[in-house]
Amino acid sequence: MRAVPRRHLSYASLVLLLAADLLALAALLLNQWFELEQGWSWLLGAALTLVALPGLLWAADRVFAMARPVGNIPMTGGTFP
Repeated sequence: MRAVPRRHLSYASLVLLLAADLLALAALLLNQWFELEQGWSWLLGAALTLVALPGLLWAADRVFAMARPVGNIPMTGGTFP
């Protein structure tokens, strides 16, 4: 189940950061291990990130599912007590 509507910004930010990290890691490893040119390593890294996107969505769902009962993630735009 996806995050509640009030948490969409936090959820989208987490997925975006996970995807950016995976893209950079894949590009770096492809460049170093296979000695590809920089453009090809970024292109293949983007393809690998798109393939792994369902897994990233699942990971973000699990993070928000674990935080839901505890309630330690504040609502977007909320204030801290």
